[in-house]
Amino acid sequence: MAPPNSETIDKISLNEPYLSSTDRPSKRLKDAHVVSADSFTATTQYLPSENDALLSCLKLLFSKVPSSLSTTNDDASTFRELWASHGFRTSMVTSPHQAVSVYLDSCKLADHENELGREYLISCIGMHPQQKSLENAYSTVKAAYCLHLFLGRMRAVRQQDMDNEDVQSIFIGWETELNDILKNLQEEQVDTSTLSSINEQASRIRVRVVSKLTDIDHSLRSDQLLREYNRITFANCTLTNACLQKWLYGGRKPKFQLDQVHFQCSPAGSYIPSRERITIRMRDENAEGTSEKLILLPSLGQVLTRKDTAKHPLDKVVEGMIDSTWDGLLRNGYYVDQIRREQLSEPLKKFYMSGLIAGRESNMPILLNAHFTPTYPLSLYLHGLAGAGKSSLVRNLSPALNAAITEHCDPEMMVRFVKQNLNKPFETLKLELELRPNNNDYSVMSIIQGRRMTLSQSKPGLVMVGLEEMPSNVEGADPNQLEVSKLISMRFSGRKGDFKSGDAPRNSNKRGISGDATIINIFTSNYNLEQPCLDALQRLEMFHNLHVIQIASIGGQDRKAFAESYLLQRVNESLASLNKKVCIKLDVPLGEGDTRPLVRYLRMLSFYIHAVVVKSNLDTVDISVSFDSYTNMTTVATADGSKMHLKSGCFGNIYAATPIVLDSRASETVEQLQNLHPDLKSPSELCQVLDFYFANTLAPAVALSCNKQMVDDLVQLMSQHKGVHVIPNIHPSSYKIMKSLYDSSDTPNLRDDIISIVSADEKALVAVHFNCETANDQMQIREIIEDTPSMTAFSTERSALYKDGLFFVVYVDGSITPEIASRASLII
Repeated sequence: MAPPNSETIDKISLNEPYLSSTDRPSKRLKDAHVVSADSFTATTQYLPSENDALLSCLKLLFSKVPSSLSTTNDDASTFRELWASHGFRTSMVTSPHQAVSVYLDSCKLADHENELGREYLISCIGMHPQQKSLENAYSTVKAAYCLHLFLGRMRAVRQQDMDNEDVQSIFIGWETELNDILKNLQEEQVDTSTLSSINEQASRIRVRVVSKLTDIDHSLRSDQLLREYNRITFANCTLTNACLQKWLYGGRKPKFQLDQVHFQCSPAGSYIPSRERITIRMRDENAEGTSEKLILLPSLGQVLTRKDTAKHPLDKVVEGMIDSTWDGLLRNGYYVDQIRREQLSEPLKKFYMSGLIAGRESNMPILLNAHFTPTYPLSLYLHGLAGAGKSSLVRNLSPALNAAITEHCDPEMMVRFVKQNLNKPFETLKLELELRPNNNDYSVMSIIQGRRMTLSQSKPGLVMVGLEEMPSNVEGADPNQLEVSKLISMRFSGRKGDFKSGDAPRNSNKRGISGDATIINIFTSNYNLEQPCLDALQRLEMFHNLHVIQIASIGGQDRKAFAESYLLQRVNESLASLNKKVCIKLDVPLGEGDTRPLVRYLRMLSFYIHAVVVKSNLDTVDISVSFDSYTNMTTVATADGSKMHLKSGCFGNIYAATPIVLDSRASETVEQLQNLHPDLKSPSELCQVLDFYFANTLAPAVALSCNKQMVDDLVQLMSQHKGVHVIPNIHPSSYKIMKSLYDSSDTPNLRDDIISIVSADEKALVAVHFNCETANDQMQIREIIEDTPSMTAFSTERSALYKDGLFFVVYVDGSITPEIASRASLII
């Protein structure tokens, strides 16, 4: 059943994306009562509480659109008269396109004649005096509202299936609870606890409904239904847009055919508020249009109601996007200290501002349609010591950028990630970056361009290209930094062959991506970018703004903040199914420099905290972690008196002080290895690392040794255990770690070997035996032994190699490089 007083939401669409305006004050301006900007209570009473804001939000969403907003005509004159009749000062634009301008100073005028209609219109342009409170309230019911619209849409197109008893049983109780809440709106009451429960259930119900509908009709695909659901969530991303969609598209055809909306702001140096206006352009009836609905910027209210008139209206939005980026990185477990914020803020601000201005001059009217069209190429070169957090930053920056853009600019925009490793022989790189006819194969160039618009996207998006492990510029090294830079410069500009000076051929830009600001390039390296290499890259427009940034490991309070947030994230992930809340107070030495040992330490610590929390009968468990330097003990304690003491060993490993039952395979392996090698260093440490490996705590476990016989014996002992699959004697110089883009599908390579094992058995454990005889061999394995999913340029999340249940045993002939040592769990 549909909620009372709700409108049927049909799929009637509109087109998207000038304007000029002449001030013609309406007669209503003379008769209206002007309220001061300080009181600003002309259209609605002050909302003193969150409950009142929620009540007003629900009324806007579920009550009928005010009758004063209904018209019989949909032309520009009628549209202007509708606004004027509700107390707004308007003017008509006739060239080059028909449009109606609404002046913002008239949004502060009282109009008791059509109060409800006026309040609704102001909500449609994000100018409600309590807009922020209403938007916050909407965020608490958005999932429920979108599900309500989705169910309505399904009834409209699949009535018979929706009437099926099995389908009805999924959501009938949910809809009944929602209807009960809506019936009480007239009594000014909201059951917030029930409403919160309804909102939380929405996601699960949507998944079950989609699954059941596809079971009933096998020709129906779940991605079709999810695309329709996503379309609804995009169009209703904010309360402003939800009100606009309901008004314009709540009937069987759009109330008005609207196209682009612009904001003409008063210049910062000569601010005259009476000149500020939004201009709503009518769609040209003769123009070819699309079926897209009009969706406004999610940050519309920030643009139109800026307080600091000395700044550009978009400055506040960009500041909010920067803050959202830092928040997104932290949610993904990456802590950004003040130094890194200062390093990244300038290029990010320019990139975000260019996406909002979308190629216009800064003094031109601001496009208010949801959009993000960057013209400033964002490119970074991050270099620093191993373990400084370069690769982690690249991996987590992509979803953080995506979240910032969808939250403030365009809910439909997607940021896809493509990873290309540069730490491979130069001839292999040349093959992977080769330009092929029609650019329609699995070349890196084709993949990058293809990721801008995948089948699941509603519009072209952005692509972040992670160019990882740029080599040094040491003469004779393979690969070499200068040669790699020249290769990228040529291929990204659409040119074949070796590096050439001079202008590119006229048609090369059709094959290249050098001028595409929707492609974000981020290099990582342990080495600085030398000037000849920078010169080679900056021949391309996309690298004109290349920012070379040195990344250093975090320390001090920033390091502690990172450790606490990461530890809490790991523990919460492990407790997701137990519905327990954990608070952690961390008071232990966190080291300095390389963060990889700290991350491994926190992973192991989360293993023991999980064990303590599971034993507790409390729903909320307060955990304190302390370290006693005298006894070299770490203590995990709960508020109810439970304690676990942990010993500290070499390499930052920790293990229970009181012997606990370890996996028998770990203890048996170490005992036999010690019999063969009485000089084995830290056998208890190795036993603990193996125990973590068998428990999937380390992802992956990595043991290094310069003793070849010891490595051979360890691998042999591991192969004797049930459930452990051993891949022996991998020489990186002669056996591919991962196949190249143009290798045949049956080309042997380690990555596919591992994937084939774990694909056949999800619980399978894999031990890989590496023989690294040169420094180049060590360079070749850096990516696969680090604690991040291993991906090629054409990998997706599903095809990535995840490191849980992997144990890499590495024999090194000669010195162990810092890059490999930083990834190790133990050196034996």
